[in-house]
Amino acid sequence: MSKKKKTKKSNTKNVQKVFEQQKPDKNNTLIFGGILLAMTSIGLLIFVLSDKVFHLS
Repeated sequence: MSKKKKTKKSNTKNVQKVFEQQKPDKNNTLIFGGILLAMTSIGLLIFVLSDKVFHLS
């Protein structure tokens, strides 16, 4: 008449699938932010160099 406790085993494959589904969202936003930062820095560099070369004003 002893009661046996059932232990819940977490399936590692299910846990890995959940983490793999969340990673692309973060990577896409990080890539988009990096591209945006690169474009603005290149635009600012071109503006500064053209101002110094052509003496606009």
